[in-house]
Amino acid sequence: MSETFTIINSTLDMVEELEAVQRASFPTMTEEELITAEKYAAQIERFPEGQLALVTDSGKIVASSTDFRTIAEAINFDHYEHRYIEVSDNNWLGHHQPDGDWLYGACIGVIPDYRRRGLSTMLYNARHNLVRRFNLRGQVTGGLLAGYGAYKNKMSVEDYVDKVIAGKIFDPTVSIQLKLGFTIYGIIQDYVDDPGCDNKAAFIVWNNPDYQP
Repeated sequence: MSETFTIINSTLDMVEELEAVQRASFPTMTEEELITAEKYAAQIERFPEGQLALVTDSGKIVASSTDFRTIAEAINFDHYEHRYIEVSDNNWLGHHQPDGDWLYGACIGVIPDYRRRGLSTMLYNARHNLVRRFNLRGQVTGGLLAGYGAYKNKMSVEDYVDKVIAGKIFDPTVSIQLKLGFTIYGIIQDYVDDPGCDNKAAFIVWNNPDYQP
């Protein structure tokens, strides 16, 4: 029998398991940038609707999403270079604005044994539904250029992104985001401390087609 998956809102009794998912999903991320159980608890209390867990039919958490609301002025679409650790307030989500008209997708993590099953797509679609539910303008995030670490000695990050957009290179994160309707606005050169992506991310935007001013 094939395994089924359900997306639910994260709850406080899940925080230890959510931290385990985070650590399994990002083994090369620095300790400072990983989300701990304590920080998951703070996120749930601050913006419960934006914290999502993807569970199996047996109740095992295998993926999660962390999100908060913000405004365009806080992101600055014209000058989008920023650090993940700063925009996420060291993962405490202290910059969450309850009346913000954009969703900032802070993190999606899927444990390795459950990758390539469409789980990240499920979470992105859940984020899109959240944007529609709150009638937000759209979603922004830093899409980690997860495959660039293997190419950094062969080409510039600009050439890498051009090839990803053209479909000549498959990036495990950004290629999926492009298929889900995101647009790349530019490259964030120093987004995280992670050799897997050479610290780099694409600044991506998804505009809500159902937004009502």
